[in-house]
Amino acid sequence: MKTIQNSLLVIFFTYFLSFLSANDIAFSAETPNSEVSAESNQELPVLLVKKDEDAVIYKKDIIIRSDELKAETKKDKGTEEFKTIEKPIEKKQETPGLDIVDKYLKEGRKSEARNVLSYLFINKKIPEKQKEIKELLDKLNEELIFSSSPSPDATMYTVQAGDIMARIAKQFNTNYELIIRINNKSPTRLNIGDKLKILTGKTKILISKNDFTLTLLLNDHYVKQYRIGTGKNDKTPVGTFEVKNKMKEPVWYSPNGGIFPYGHPENILGTRWMGFKDKPDLYGYGIHGTTLPDSIGTASSNGCVRMLNSDVEELYDFVTLDTEIIIQR
Repeated sequence: MKTIQNSLLVIFFTYFLSFLSANDIAFSAETPNSEVSAESNQELPVLLVKKDEDAVIYKKDIIIRSDELKAETKKDKGTEEFKTIEKPIEKKQETPGLDIVDKYLKEGRKSEARNVLSYLFINKKIPEKQKEIKELLDKLNEELIFSSSPSPDATMYTVQAGDIMARIAKQFNTNYELIIRINNKSPTRLNIGDKLKILTGKTKILISKNDFTLTLLLNDHYVKQYRIGTGKNDKTPVGTFEVKNKMKEPVWYSPNGGIFPYGHPENILGTRWMGFKDKPDLYGYGIHGTTLPDSIGTASSNGCVRMLNSDVEELYDFVTLDTEIIIQR
């Protein structure tokens, strides 16, 4: 009889366990030994919850809700890996050619044509065409720079009552001699209502010792190039210089001693002088005319840059005290 009773109890207990499993009751009794506090001798309790219900899981000092744990897991799975961003390949800027110059000229866009030619010439982009490009530049600048015709390089000023050349020049940070030159005006006579072309912007000078050339720029565009003479035994310094002073009919203070006024047979400075600001161990340098025209194109001076008198007089009119001078080999 007892055997039958025991068998019935086993069957009942087995059926009861099956009933619990069928109703989605979760048993969780396994916990790693590392999660049990060394100070606690109590066994971990069995956690009985329905899987659709929320629960709180205790792990040492961290408390997290089961729904948050599920959301965090989904978030981790959905996170995309970082992708390498490829740097776009920069396209090389194509050098403009003479074809675009022809196009501009046909369209009457002389200033744009001059600017392209200036870039090609200064950077020697087409070495075999340098002479041809220079001739085109000089022809265009006869109108754009050296005439009274309006151009993008200039502003047109209307003479007002009481105006004088020096005051107008100061207003536009230029030289009155340049205004007179390009407008072919008398320095002493101005009429109210006269239109004056005034070049605007910054001038710069590039000197090449190897080529014996001085190139004048206005707003970094070619204006004109001149032949020069340089210092013997490489005495002309290289670097960037600023204008210190300007003088007409300068006196020459010879490095060998002696002071020679303008017109003296020993004065070799010619008709104009533009001195450089001194630098450590570099003083007394400048650009000047010459009484020795045959020395142009040679290295024969004491270090200064020589020019023909007619050329230096024209350059003098463009140069202001903020003109930058760059001397290269």
